[in-house]
Amino acid sequence: MDLDLQLFLGCLVFLFLVLVYKYAKRPFKLWKQLGVNGPEPRLIFGNIHEIHRPEGARLAYSKWQSQYGRRYGVYYFRKPALVITDPEWIKHILVKDFNNFRDRMAYDDNILLNKEALTGLFFANGDVWKRIRGIMTPSFSISKIKSMAAIVNRSAARLGEHVLKLAEEGTPWEAKLYCGAFTLDVVTGTGFSIDVDSVKNLNEPFTRHGRSLFVFKWWVQLQAILVLSCPEVMSHIVRWFEITFFKSDDMKFFDRNIKHMINQRKEDKEKRNDILQNLMEAESDVVLQGGSGKLTSEELVAQGIMLFIAGYETASSTLQFLLYELATHKEVMEKIIAEIDDVIGDQEPTYDLCQNLNYTEAAINETLRMYPPLSVITRECSKPTKLLDLDLPAKTSIAIPLYNLQRDPEFWKDPNEFNPDRFIEGTPSYEAHNPYTFFPFGLGPRLCIGMKLGMLKMKLAVVHILKRITITKATPEILHINDFSSILQPSVPILIYSAPRQSHRDKKDL
Repeated sequence: MDLDLQLFLGCLVFLFLVLVYKYAKRPFKLWKQLGVNGPEPRLIFGNIHEIHRPEGARLAYSKWQSQYGRRYGVYYFRKPALVITDPEWIKHILVKDFNNFRDRMAYDDNILLNKEALTGLFFANGDVWKRIRGIMTPSFSISKIKSMAAIVNRSAARLGEHVLKLAEEGTPWEAKLYCGAFTLDVVTGTGFSIDVDSVKNLNEPFTRHGRSLFVFKWWVQLQAILVLSCPEVMSHIVRWFEITFFKSDDMKFFDRNIKHMINQRKEDKEKRNDILQNLMEAESDVVLQGGSGKLTSEELVAQGIMLFIAGYETASSTLQFLLYELATHKEVMEKIIAEIDDVIGDQEPTYDLCQNLNYTEAAINETLRMYPPLSVITRECSKPTKLLDLDLPAKTSIAIPLYNLQRDPEFWKDPNEFNPDRFIEGTPSYEAHNPYTFFPFGLGPRLCIGMKLGMLKMKLAVVHILKRITITKATPEILHINDFSSILQPSVPILIYSAPRQSHRDKKDL
């Protein structure tokens, strides 16, 4: 090869490497410019390499807080994020300055999010979120939830009868599998007036696809890292190959079936008393600029899909962790059983009766404290914002590591000990906690819209399970939790070993 050509090619390679280096280094200046401490980022990946590991995020946030305090800067790939565990700062972000921090953090405009879910309430941003939130709020009023209680109770009774049968057989049962089937049964019933009896039919299509939404294989994590580390290039590949966060088969199943239900109701001119009907009445072909209190057809379907995503994961995960804790805290289980027998007895559980299950609610809250549905809550400033003494540029993200905050020894005594009494006034263990250190459903205007329905689901599930069985053991003995995508999942399924309660044995003998 000619010497001049070699030299020319060498210069091109050198120039290319310089450009790659500058591209990789470019975003990692913000926190030093603002005088905010934090871990040193790596080229391209930022600090994500410490977070995206099994059990990595919780350990990383704990280590960084001990090194840099309750406010420090990190980089999720190339995106700067201010990590906060200070209650006063949290109050400003979630409540006082909410209008500037209305949106959740989005990696490069949610490049990996399935198009069917883009305008779902959880993911929607700006004025679109505000309009959809206003439309959906009446569907989750107390009066609406009371009208749904019978459906929730029916599904919970089925769960209770099924686990009783397993207890009588001496068969251990997978907590997430059966609790997830129960929550999907509630979603299909309250959301769409469909009775699928998911607990009995674990492979029924709605149940199977709903369960599949949250099964993240190693390749999902790998593709996320590849896409988010170089979005300018990978965005085209994502579109060509339809690479998405949720499995496309699952999303297309829900998209197709929800559209079919909507079209069927329109053809039959049939109205039902469920959440889908409430949303259909807000549908319009035209949504005026600035918001008209209407939903487009695409937005209507997206909210239906969100009912499955949100309705399944929060309650089923919390229930599996609660049952696990009851297996090793029999005194807590006995108190819950005594309260259920005293408050409910042989009556049909109603919404109002469930409001008197104070200790049961405390046990659920303690589970939510130790195992929040999202281990990290995020926000993003929509415009340049002065947050206390920091001037943040637009699109700067905020990360609140809720798992760490709710187990912080500065705010909670013996934080790793499961103790529902800390939520019961008048007990020696009661802790008058700062509201900005415990918010598993979020805080402020973006508080989870389904919080009250979620609590009712969990209470009724506990009622119907513990009216029939006692938990004797749970495995694994040591619980290892993965938190990919901030969703807490045990590394191996939790199995529950149980026995029929004596009262049920006696009734059978009669």
